[in-house]
Amino acid sequence: MVSSVNYIDRFTLSGGGIFDGQGKAAWSQNNCKDSKSCGNLPNNLSFNFLTNSTIQDITSQDSKLFHVNVNGCRNLTFIRVNITAPPESINTDGIHVARSSNVNITDCVIGTGDDCISIGDELEQLHITRVTCGPGHGISVGSLGKTPGEKPVVGVYVKNCTFINTDNGVRVKTWPASHQGVVTDLHYEDIIVQNVTNPIVIDQVYFPYNQCNKDLPSQVKISKVSIKNVRGTSRTQDAVLLLQKKGVPCEGVEIGDIDIAYNGKEGPAKSRCENVKPTFVGKQNPTVCLWSSTA
Repeated sequence: MVSSVNYIDRFTLSGGGIFDGQGKAAWSQNNCKDSKSCGNLPNNLSFNFLTNSTIQDITSQDSKLFHVNVNGCRNLTFIRVNITAPPESINTDGIHVARSSNVNITDCVIGTGDDCISIGDELEQLHITRVTCGPGHGISVGSLGKTPGEKPVVGVYVKNCTFINTDNGVRVKTWPASHQGVVTDLHYEDIIVQNVTNPIVIDQVYFPYNQCNKDLPSQVKISKVSIKNVRGTSRTQDAVLLLQKKGVPCEGVEIGDIDIAYNGKEGPAKSRCENVKPTFVGKQNPTVCLWSSTA
């Protein structure tokens, strides 16, 4: 099942149906580690250049690649969309949004083998509210910086969301040795994490499968980031990871009211910071790094 909807104003898709991609047979072929063509499988649903449109009360199941791909849309809303696939479904992002503006994702349940929601370049004003994510890799801005000419990501708001048994919670990822880019106005508030491996991650050293030189700095500028009222449990000690390169470090990062517990034998939850100086408000558990290291 592959469906593409293109160049429509005031489009509505609703009705409780299931888009079944029957992806199980394809996931073993989607090996990005060894193949440069790993992204050639079809998405379940693609929405291109829609305006003033609504997608609601549908289910996407077992996509071969992305469940929902959003490109070039304006004023697009997703309400009560259910996305489901097992953890082993490789590169099956729930909703991927890029080159779009004023997109709303509300009251959705997303469990898949990759990012629940992934955010590409040229994105303005994305609001994600009351989304439950798990399994999956979390809600991710990026990865960014791999391709020349990427346009800015401006205005991502994630509020009242829950992550259950995911690899990450809120995450920003950029490539080292990257092309220039801009990410600004990212705001996360009222987040619950339950048994999440890395609840909070800003990573400028993202290099899967050793595809680049990790020692060269990222050139993607990240600024105006706030992370407030995140509470719950971490699957590892690394509750907060702020990993920046010296080249273009983050600016204007504010973290407040963090309460994340880890009860493993290694000890309590901790944070790790490299080349970043956040501003702190409210409770800090674990205590977020108070200075920038040069690691």
